[in-house]
Amino acid sequence: MYGAYDKSTGPKAVLTALHVVAVCASAWILFGGGFEILFHWMGRTAPGDHFLARGLVFGCAAIYFARISYGTLFLYKRTVSYGEGIGIGLYVIAIDVLFAFFGRSNQGPIGLVMLLGAVLYVVGSYVNTRSEYLRGSWKKDPAHKGRLYTTGYFRYSRHVNYFGDELLFTGYALIAGSAWGLIVPLLMACGFIFVNIPMLDGYLKRKYGAEFEAYAARTKKFVPCVY
Repeated sequence: MYGAYDKSTGPKAVLTALHVVAVCASAWILFGGGFEILFHWMGRTAPGDHFLARGLVFGCAAIYFARISYGTLFLYKRTVSYGEGIGIGLYVIAIDVLFAFFGRSNQGPIGLVMLLGAVLYVVGSYVNTRSEYLRGSWKKDPAHKGRLYTTGYFRYSRHVNYFGDELLFTGYALIAGSAWGLIVPLLMACGFIFVNIPMLDGYLKRKYGAEFEAYAARTKKFVPCVY
């Protein structure tokens, strides 16, 4: 709901509550016997795994919860509807459960692929959160009212926060240790490129006019220096 601003206390509370469910479900699958119960229901014996690998997967779920909760409650000022809060919350539950299941199924030790995933996850989390924080701080200055933010990390990409999300979920998938998990960042990229970015660019063009057009002419849409 671009251009509308309010506290959205109810929808944000619903989103946060659903995200708590996602983290708890991840912990249950990884450490609480949930994985073994699921395999028992399927009439199969659960495979073994490495405890550190499980911890790394859960760390991704927990850190993402902390980041999104901070952003939802303190950084993001735009209106959040109940539909959006519920939709995003259910989406996060699906991702955390999926990656927890893949991560618990992974029988290999922590290797280069998982370490690469950890690097991507940390870098993506930092880029997303830092870019949003700098933009939020800039917008609080009364002198910047009605102006388009084009500095900070947003000078490299008009939607560098989305790029940060793409990096972290690619890293999350690599840490989970299943090639199927890469479908998640792939679908996210499609959503960003074909839905979110055109919608937000349209809003920014209507609001800022020539200022946005000049910014768009010199800045990549999504991936810095590439696209």
